Amino acid sequence: MTRHSDHKVCLNCAAVVSGKFCSHCGQSIDTHRFRPMYVFTHDFLKKVFYFDQGLFYSIKELFTRPGHSVREYVEGKRVKHLPYISLIIVLIVFFKIIEDITPFHYAELTEENKELMDFVEQKIKHNAKVYYLSLIPFYALFSFLLFRKAKLNYSEHFVINTFRTAAFLFLNIIFLIIVSLMRNTDVILSINRALTLITLVYGTWFYYQYFSLYYDNKLGLISRSLLAVTLPLFLLVLGLALYLSNKFNLI
Repeated sequence: MTRHSDHKVCLNCAAVVSGKFCSHCGQSIDTHRFRPMYVFTHDFLKKVFYFDQGLFYSIKELFTRPGHSVREYVEGKRVKHLPYISLIIVLIVFFKIIEDITPFHYAELTEENKELMDFVEQKIKHNAKVYYLSLIPFYALFSFLLFRKAKLNYSEHFVINTFRTAAFLFLNIIFLIIVSLMRNTDVILSINRALTLITLVYGTWFYYQYFSLYYDNKLGLISRSLLAVTLPLFLLVLGLALYLSNKFNLI
């Protein structure tokens, strides 16, 4: 006689599973909610170098249904995705490779403070992993505070913002590839401004989609989503400006 108490439901496809893996989609039944020890031990140590065809699926989802797909990932539908830590590391490596080989430099976009711009670019180039990974906990804190109604823990917000940062990195990779083929500074400046606007719109769309199930007031949700994008960005820019002003005696 079958013991139904031994059966579990697959979080990816909702099939009833009696073994360690789902016979329908292949996902492990041992799929946990994201918590601090799980994020910073299991995922960092076991998945940071894991790579498969999930890269292309994850990128596609991030630019077709970002919030919905990441919410499904957090809830347990993970078998098709590249693990979030692997995704961000792969894109950081790609970004650094493109940045190293492209003839474009951000200092070319301004006639003033070229030394300052070159300093910032070199710092990011030589510390790309530290820079981009350090942004994620900062963004996660703001989304955690602004979307408390969703009742997600901080670790889950960390995962959410890892995906958002990965999308931001992918957009910057495309930008570098495009501008490396151009010589007209005015056109490059226009593309850079467009990228800034796209990044703001995308971030707002990302949060709006993810948290759309938790908030009935859609206008209020758009406002929260926009604030979750712009407020940490404003504080980061302000902090960087103060640091550079002090370093280069601009005050």
